[in-house]
Amino acid sequence: MLEVKDLNLIYNQKLHVLKNINFEVKKGEVAGIIGLSGAGKTSILRSLVLLEKPTSGEIKLNGKDLSKLKERDLMIERKKISVVFQNYNLLSTRTVYENIALPLEINKEKNIKDRVLKLAEEVGLKDRLDHYPSSLSGGEKQRTAIARGMINNPEILLLDEPTSALDPNTTDRILKLVLDLNKKHDLSTIIVTHEMDVIKRACDRVVYLKNGEVNFFGPVYKFFIEKEKEIYEEFYKEINIDWKATRKKSGKENQKLIKVTFYGDSTHEPILDEISKKYDVKLNYIYGKIEHLKLKPYGTLIIVVEYEDRDIEGFMKELESKVYKLEELL
Repeated sequence: MLEVKDLNLIYNQKLHVLKNINFEVKKGEVAGIIGLSGAGKTSILRSLVLLEKPTSGEIKLNGKDLSKLKERDLMIERKKISVVFQNYNLLSTRTVYENIALPLEINKEKNIKDRVLKLAEEVGLKDRLDHYPSSLSGGEKQRTAIARGMINNPEILLLDEPTSALDPNTTDRILKLVLDLNKKHDLSTIIVTHEMDVIKRACDRVVYLKNGEVNFFGPVYKFFIEKEKEIYEEFYKEINIDWKATRKKSGKENQKLIKVTFYGDSTHEPILDEISKKYDVKLNYIYGKIEHLKLKPYGTLIIVVEYEDRDIEGFMKELESKVYKLEELL
């Protein structure tokens, strides 16, 4: 387990790059770190492996604070954390096999050939081992870099923008590979990215950075549900203005404007249809969408409810009990 507590990074006693950063990544979990350029994503990644020494705070791996360890002990703990950098860092004069084997050669490990062949099979490079980086596609270079990062059986795998230079189909395959490795090896995986789609499809929890601070840390579904209101704030405002004018003009007062958020299996169930029939209310759908976060769907609907003399309180109460979140906008 990796824990980051009150992490601060200040350059030249002036530039406060990271401000009181707190988050954790559990064993077997995939966490995403996302933010705009300059938000501090790369600084966090470099700090996690002490390429940048934090000004203050703790970086704990299984309870040991890496920033407090002596050099010899730090070298031992560092072997448990592997980084795959954005530009791959492959050696052009070495084949795929030799690039993957490099960490084992440096550490004078045994059974190098068997370990490289086994990992090459896992990442889909069995037929490319004698090729040089210049002849590889972007996806193959990324697979080689990931294999090299995995060769020492790390507990933590850090991936810096693993899909930024890849086409959509290759991105799909790389994300699938990352998730397969995470599950098979029971890793703690951290993906640094600027792509919301990567967070949705691959991550369990997310660290959202803004100006060097953690703006949000928690489950991915909560991040998108909570931030969606911020993203569509202006859209809601327009709906409220237009709907108020329309309601006033029509003379209909027995109406509500609601936002319904679904998550998980209930997203595809006919909950609204069943409850609206039960309470004999009319629903007019203004906006809606369904997306997938890793393996689970979530959906958002904005609806005008017309209820006349019906039991609107009963309708609202039952609906609230069967969806993830119900908000009355007007």
